[in-house]
Amino acid sequence: MRALLAAIVFVGLIFSAANITTEGGNVTQVYFNGTANVSDWDGLYGEVILGGGVVYTHTVTGNQVVELDIVGQEPPCTYSSIEMYIIAANSSSIAMPLAAGNLAQLDAFMGGEQNGSSTFTGLETFSINSSTYNNVPTTYTYANGVPSAYFREGYFNDGLGNLVFVADVLDNRPNWNGSTSDYQIMLPNNGSGVQYWIWANVDYVCGEPPEPDDDEHELFILPIPAEDMRAGETIALEFTIENRGDYREDDIEAYLDCPAGFSCSSATLDKIGIGDEATVFLNITAGGPGSYMLAAHARNFHDHTLREFLLEVLPECEEGGDCGEGEYCEGGACIPKKETGEECGEGVECLSGLCVEGICALCEEDGDCEEDEACVGGTCEKVECPCGVVQNHACVAYECCADADCAENEFCIGNGCVDKELEIVLKDGEKIVGEEGLFQIINNRGGEVGGADVFTDEESTIADSNGYASLEFTPSGIIYADAEGYGQVAKIFDVVLLGKISIVGEVAVAGEETLIVLLDSEGNPIPGAEVFVEGKTLVTDEGGRISYVFAKPGEKQVSASKPGYNIEAAVVGVVEDALPEEVCRVPVVLNWVELPEKELPNLWLLSLILAAINFFLSRRRISRDLAKNLVEGGFRDVKTELRNRRMEHYLKGIGYSFFPVVLALPGVAVLNICFMSNVVAAQALGEIAIIAGKLLKK
Repeated sequence: MRALLAAIVFVGLIFSAANITTEGGNVTQVYFNGTANVSDWDGLYGEVILGGGVVYTHTVTGNQVVELDIVGQEPPCTYSSIEMYIIAANSSSIAMPLAAGNLAQLDAFMGGEQNGSSTFTGLETFSINSSTYNNVPTTYTYANGVPSAYFREGYFNDGLGNLVFVADVLDNRPNWNGSTSDYQIMLPNNGSGVQYWIWANVDYVCGEPPEPDDDEHELFILPIPAEDMRAGETIALEFTIENRGDYREDDIEAYLDCPAGFSCSSATLDKIGIGDEATVFLNITAGGPGSYMLAAHARNFHDHTLREFLLEVLPECEEGGDCGEGEYCEGGACIPKKETGEECGEGVECLSGLCVEGICALCEEDGDCEEDEACVGGTCEKVECPCGVVQNHACVAYECCADADCAENEFCIGNGCVDKELEIVLKDGEKIVGEEGLFQIINNRGGEVGGADVFTDEESTIADSNGYASLEFTPSGIIYADAEGYGQVAKIFDVVLLGKISIVGEVAVAGEETLIVLLDSEGNPIPGAEVFVEGKTLVTDEGGRISYVFAKPGEKQVSASKPGYNIEAAVVGVVEDALPEEVCRVPVVLNWVELPEKELPNLWLLSLILAAINFFLSRRRISRDLAKNLVEGGFRDVKTELRNRRMEHYLKGIGYSFFPVVLALPGVAVLNICFMSNVVAAQALGEIAIIAGKLLKK
């Protein structure tokens, strides 16, 4: 049961006429043939329950009455008997063995008239943990104005001389003010605050309780440990109900005595067999903070039992972190945080975390907002910036957002005003001097500029409506463009001149120097060009020439380069030996005519003509000689024989006339065309001489 305030008062004072009274539920005065404040003692009282076992502390300052509910250690077994004492010592541990207290030592500790000898006037026996202590200084604290037979207190010393006070524990006895408590104890100081360590000593005997003489119904609730929870929280209290009677118990109602402001559930058990137990879970929703002694009940038609337990209800919160998201702690309770614009005392009360001049705000300054927002009236608002960029919570305006924002001769490009400009773009054609290129004229906005004047140092034209114009590249590579509203622009293209490699004369080995000449497309020499031949690099002279001796015959690759030129490579055929510049002298002995190699075809033609003349001139002579031979041979019909041998004298004429030319076929070194042409010529002269001689004889 719940205990209320108790006052611990003294008995056995110095004078038999002394009297102790209570006023308003507190120890206030002790009479010793006069009046004195009770400044050397504190009184403690409260309930004792079984659970986890807790050691408490209390500092005695004098003239205090303190309620202290104590949790003792639950025995680890089913016990057949149990006794409990409240032990208080001015040391955190007790050095055994205990001994009956030395009152002189206590008087010396306290001093004054409210000492131990004036208080512990009796001597009694105490049994603690199976040990018996005789002649222990003893007193009884008051209940209802008289010493209570239930609230006995003894004084001990431990092995080190520390003060030890022991009080009996009895269940729910009437105390000093008409309510009930399980114990009362008084503790002294020594003129200043003295700290005591306090706990419940549990002395028990394991074993089943003795069987009753008669059968009976008995429900029993096992001890319930002390619980703690926060205000407003709901927990499930677990406790166990045993049937220790001789009958099965049916329809058992389990419930809690619930303080005002709390909410508690109940449950019904169908049955619990003899010697069986059942676990019950009942929900408790706590009200306000404080220490509460609650009772769990088990009741049916035959029996009713209860078990008290201590419930410590903490405030719902002590700091903001104890509350959920969107709440703050105020007065121990979690309260929803306030919206922007509501009144506040500090930032923790606001969802935004910011309280400005007593109002919840999203911002106090621009820096509390996003980069593109500004703090306006405690709220972050987007910075309006239609033509600019938001930087550092402000609009930085662009120079322009449209051409209309700029001067007439300017464009708005990249939000800046820039001069209108032309650009010349080569769309097609090689960048070679003399080659035609297709150009497009655009502006620095990428637009086409039709009707622009496009020109070089040598010619000009007008761009079409799409800005296209064609011009030949000049050696300078400069193309100009001009249009109304724009400044004239010139662009230099890296143009090149075409070049070629020219080989002078027939190229041969055997120490013959070959002359190689480099000329551009205009026919001008290319001096200072590098010529690459057979892995060697040579440089042309002022006339664009180099001389080179090839070591071996065959086809040779000759290439050249010079900045500003595109020189086409050439393949040179190198022969073993070159024929002399003059290859034939006609006639051979007289050396009247010298013919170079390139005129040898004419010599062949002349030789064939002379051979034909020889044929016609020699044919009659051959026929006549044949006729003469026939006559001398005795043929009578010479004409007929001549007709029969016509082919013979024809073949002789052809062989005589054309055989020297046949011997001059290519590949025959000795009988070359030069020599054989002289033979043919000599034959012709001989025939002419024969004909002339015959004519002279006539």
